[in-house]
Amino acid sequence: MMVMIASALAAAVLYGAGAAVEQRQAAGAPQSSAGRPGLLLMLARQPLWLLGIGAQIGGFAAHTVALRFGTLATVQLIVAAELIVAVGVVRIWSGRPLGRDSWAAALTVVAAIVAFLALTSPAHGHVAGHYSAHAVGAIVGAVLTGAGALVAAVAGLRSSGNRRAVLLAVAAGLADACSAVVIMQFSHVASHGVVAIFTSWTTYAVAVCGTGNVLLTQSAYQTGRPMVTLPIIAAVTPAASAAVGIALLGETPRLGAVGAVAACFAVLVASLALGWLARSAPHPEVPEPADLAVEVEELTVLTGVPRQGTERVRLPLATHGAPRQAA
Repeated sequence: MMVMIASALAAAVLYGAGAAVEQRQAAGAPQSSAGRPGLLLMLARQPLWLLGIGAQIGGFAAHTVALRFGTLATVQLIVAAELIVAVGVVRIWSGRPLGRDSWAAALTVVAAIVAFLALTSPAHGHVAGHYSAHAVGAIVGAVLTGAGALVAAVAGLRSSGNRRAVLLAVAAGLADACSAVVIMQFSHVASHGVVAIFTSWTTYAVAVCGTGNVLLTQSAYQTGRPMVTLPIIAAVTPAASAAVGIALLGETPRLGAVGAVAACFAVLVASLALGWLARSAPHPEVPEPADLAVEVEELTVLTGVPRQGTERVRLPLATHGAPRQAA
């Protein structure tokens, strides 16, 4: 139990720190690269992004150990703390303090996630080792969460603004859950030696799901709305994992009538808190590459009336060395 808790906490810290670093770097990438493999090639040229990926790999290793010794829902409950780490790093890095209301909403999301997973966690005595007999359930769970991620991603790439950020974050959260299911099965296969690793479907599924997961996550971060994407990913991942565990992997929740009502209430609270964060989230911190932001101390409008203060003006970039004419 102590190994599982320590590993899950380490995964939460590493995942959160890595997510914050990746979000900052991905926010500067052009929107046209979202959802394309070229986005990863572009980000791979940035040392800080690679540092974030390194932290995520460390989180993956710790996550794998935790899933080997604990149930899917319980491990995801602890790993949900990554949201607090990520939000804290994002705010410190940006130099802009997070308002009390936003902090309260973020903490409420985490508390609601923890409450939901605590209420829906398996009954005592159902250990992770039993999952080795549920390969079919794991395959079905991976397919369902992966398909859901694909649908949300397609819808998100066709949207804009906060809607784009929300849908891509949902896609990334479902992809995370898909990866968690596959990693859980892989952790058991890995304990049977090298031959078992290379002959198991889980090894190749981890590679495919991991690549898709990274791409969708970076596409969500690319929207430049960390207070939308980070909480949604943190909420969708454990909720989807718990659903797979209960429906397909044989986890029996300790839910009575009161517990079911409490779990539904936790979902409602988390949804409201996520809605508040999405509504109050600032605009992207990094301007889109297609625009050039110019700060001026005074701007004289066409009427000749000077406007005091600092304003942000969007000017079109030059194309092939020639400036574009304004309409």
